[in-house]
Amino acid sequence: MTQRETTSKAHHALSPSRPVRVESPAAGERLTLRQWQEDDREALLAIFARSRAHFDRYSPLHHPGENDSRTFERQLRLARTGDESLSGCRRLAVLDDGTIVGAFNLNQISRGLIFEADANWWVDAAQCGRGFGTAGVRMLLDHALDDLPEGLGLHRVTCGIVPEHAASERIARRTGFARQEGITSHLQIGDQWVRHAVYVATHESVAARSAA
Repeated sequence: MTQRETTSKAHHALSPSRPVRVESPAAGERLTLRQWQEDDREALLAIFARSRAHFDRYSPLHHPGENDSRTFERQLRLARTGDESLSGCRRLAVLDDGTIVGAFNLNQISRGLIFEADANWWVDAAQCGRGFGTAGVRMLLDHALDDLPEGLGLHRVTCGIVPEHAASERIARRTGFARQEGITSHLQIGDQWVRHAVYVATHESVAARSAA
């Protein structure tokens, strides 16, 4: 059996629907990362409607001309495709009462010389400031960097943040992302390409942040 087949079998052994849980330290409420479901449509459409201006400033979910319903359908499809192809891990963050507070995503998972992925996240505008962003990213990184078969066995996770987005920068630094000085990337926001600072998280950077 080849190394690629062994890795694939180990990755397939993961249960994508198994929730990842943690106590949110700021809110004192239990947060779970779980898969997207068709039944989430109504709740997510409400979030999209009240949060669109909040999202559009730095990390828009909508494509140009796309309404909330189409955005939900596309995001649901991306989540399912990522699980099926092992190329992504897109999860919703929910409280014990079922309230959806945000989404935390690993995209473009690759397993070459380095096992890596790109991360992004969003939090409902009505839930900002309660510690859910930090808690969700910590869970996402723990799952990403933990060894197979419990985790995804990645070596590093990168993310791009608009320099003016102070809240996301604080979350990144608190959870173990380190800025790569002098390195930037351009990501599309609406119809413009915007410069983003590049951050990287590894086992070592996450452990150092936890020990600080």
